[in-house]
Amino acid sequence: MEIARERFLDETRAYHLSIGVRSRTTEAHSLLSALTPDERERVSTAIVKALDEVEKIVRPHMTAGSS
Repeated sequence: MEIARERFLDETRAYHLSIGVRSRTTEAHSLLSALTPDERERVSTAIVKALDEVEKIVRPHMTAGSS
């Protein structure tokens, strides 16, 4: 089971990031599978917020690398 979100940081699609929660054991798979649709959406929202934070950190390096 995996709950993941992806984002392109630019129009060229050169900078593609993904963050996810993936089960690695049967127990973890059962845990994620048991989430309600609302809980899965809440996990997804948390992942999107994490992507926002990562983008803030890496974006200045994108600008520096393109000059």
